[in-house]
Amino acid sequence: MPKISPRKVVTDHPLYRAAMAAQHIAYQLMREVPPDQKAAATRLHASLVHATTYAAYAVDPDVADKAPQWAGLAGTAALAKEQLEPLAQFAGDARDVDTLSAKLGELAAAAAGA
Repeated sequence: MPKISPRKVVTDHPLYRAAMAAQHIAYQLMREVPPDQKAAATRLHASLVHATTYAAYAVDPDVADKAPQWAGLAGTAALAKEQLEPLAQFAGDARDVDTLSAKLGELAAAAAGA
């Protein structure tokens, strides 16, 4: 089944953009880690794919019940932060880890504030 991209109102939202940026950095990290860390890096990336989905539904004006979306975003952002810690040492650029941590903080703060 083909993936249906979110509407422009969603993709233009800063929270969705933060989630996509975090997902992209996690993908880059997944490519940089040694082979014995690939599974852990893949789990981190998967968590951020989930976070992006939760963010998309949380900011979509047509979604009636946003509480589960915000809760899911908070949970996946916290999980991703835990998953990042042991992988940070393998990043090719330390700024990527700092940026990813900042994006995770944005996601968690938005979820907490909702």
